[in-house]
Amino acid sequence: MCEVKKIYLQEEFRISKKKSLTFPRDHHNQSVTTDKEIWPVYVELTNGKIYGCNFIVSATGVTPNTGPFLCGNNFDVGEDGGLKVNDHMHTSLPDIYAAGDICTASWEPSPVWQQMRLWTQARQMGWYAAKCMAAASVGESVDMDFSFELFAHVTKFFNYKVVLLGKYNAQGLGSDHELILRCTKGQEYIKAVLQNGRMMGAVLIGETDLEETFENLILNQMNLSAYGEDLLDPNIDIEDYFD
Repeated sequence: MCEVKKIYLQEEFRISKKKSLTFPRDHHNQSVTTDKEIWPVYVELTNGKIYGCNFIVSATGVTPNTGPFLCGNNFDVGEDGGLKVNDHMHTSLPDIYAAGDICTASWEPSPVWQQMRLWTQARQMGWYAAKCMAAASVGESVDMDFSFELFAHVTKFFNYKVVLLGKYNAQGLGSDHELILRCTKGQEYIKAVLQNGRMMGAVLIGETDLEETFENLILNQMNLSAYGEDLLDPNIDIEDYFD
């Protein structure tokens, strides 16, 4: 297992006088060949090898920062290190609530929702936790917030709008699912995840205008078996048909 040791811009790499290697096409063929091509950026790995590439995408995970709260307290902690919370964001200790990256959702989730430590969920959890605390202070109870019915995240990547809905990567569905794809180069990428004819998740990249339609299809679990791949036929205006 290798990690990134250093990143060189093109001019920095030229001055360093180091050599980059061609990227191995076949893991069975371990022959080393110097790469003659000039790349915009180079990455040096901890094994000493250097490869050129067009760009580098850096991604980091999240580790719940529970350390300051565990000493002297008897919190229930999840397998991922977060403080376990119930469906009212309440921890295992009286009058202590948790939300966002520090907590682990320990209730039975909706079939199309999963916890992911993103700012959108942190905001939703914080708002809901405050609502639950306020209700508890006057002896009332509140229903679980609708935002936990369906996983939804919207962001931008390389200036493309990216929408993730439900089990967008078939999380937990096993092999019993199918994917329907539509791709228009330079414009859009659409992936629908179906199980037993019902839409369970989707990835929408670009200005597809399908967010609300797919959200409704996931939530109402309409049987789409009859439509097959025509579901994503660009000649069919499905947002009008299903809305």
